[in-house]
Amino acid sequence: MTTQGVIQHFKALPGAARFLPWLFSAALLAGCAHRYDMTLTNGQRVTNVTKPVLKRDVGAYFYKDVAGNVHHVSAGRVVEIAPHSSKNITPGTFQQKTYP
Repeated sequence: MTTQGVIQHFKALPGAARFLPWLFSAALLAGCAHRYDMTLTNGQRVTNVTKPVLKRDVGAYFYKDVAGNVHHVSAGRVVEIAPHSSKNITPGTFQQKTYP
């Protein structure tokens, strides 16, 4: 089937069927949400469902937990912000990091 044939076939679909590719794309992108880990100066790791945002005027990182509650951590306490790496940690929880 040529490209022109595919376009004509797509135009012949009912109105609702034309939006299925868009709906599928939106659902696929919604599944790509990332979680982030913040490592603090005391070794704790905070897992977030949103990327922490630094508000320089306040001097703190703001983020949301799984319940949608906004929390903040002083920027001086944050050592690292990285994409979430462990599947066994519940977002919004604190994890103590062990050092050798």
